[in-house]
Amino acid sequence: MSFILNMCIFILMLFSQCLFAISDNFNCSKVSDCKCVFQTGMGINLLPLNKEQTWLNSSFGNSTFYFHPCSDLPLGNHSGENDCTSGTSACLLNGTTGTFHNLGSSTNTSFFSIGVTGFPILFYSYNNITTAIGLRCAFVNQSALNYIDEHNNKNITYLFELQSRWACPVEIFPSNTTTTSASTSPSSGLSTGSVLVIIFLVFVTTYFVGGAIALKLLRGAEGREMIPNYDFWVDLPNLVKDGTTFVFNGCQTTPSYDRI
Repeated sequence: MSFILNMCIFILMLFSQCLFAISDNFNCSKVSDCKCVFQTGMGINLLPLNKEQTWLNSSFGNSTFYFHPCSDLPLGNHSGENDCTSGTSACLLNGTTGTFHNLGSSTNTSFFSIGVTGFPILFYSYNNITTAIGLRCAFVNQSALNYIDEHNNKNITYLFELQSRWACPVEIFPSNTTTTSASTSPSSGLSTGSVLVIIFLVFVTTYFVGGAIALKLLRGAEGREMIPNYDFWVDLPNLVKDGTTFVFNGCQTTPSYDRI
């Protein structure tokens, strides 16, 4: 019985790993500094956010975070090497000292997503400081940037959430210099190989797990007897060996006593 259980667990693990690999097709791939696109052709474009207001900001404690996606703008007064006077897309004002700290330019961005149904996250990485901004779709007249006082990932220094209509997925048509739109690309969506792998794993899982349950309930099978067509699977390595030998012998049968 433990052998059957271990085999079922192995099949389920293999199936989950396959789905995890296929889920890469639903990542929001970066197209530009503030735009990403899914394999479905839908994506996020934050460029209109700059026209809504120059800087979005969120205050927490004695600090204020300023956010301007897609391009860099100067902010504050010159106070050091890593201030925001030379232009920035993410900047932090220390209210205690009155100094501005650059948290990343528009070229320091990356995207991460868990699929079209989940909202993407925009990352800024600068001087070992990582700022994450969750892009939540919200049909509101005025976009809002909120500080999230929960650090679920120890590698993230600052965590915010942008609620905006510009964070809602729209149809994206990237330029030819970056990538073609998934709606016109022949590789959009799941590939044929991925679909075949899913069908195969579903069939294998149904065959072994369903067969084991059926043999258990109908015949009262125990242990190895619960494996469907157990004799065939046990003899499969020998069959493969015989087939390989047959091919290497030029598809000629090996002489036997009957032929002699």
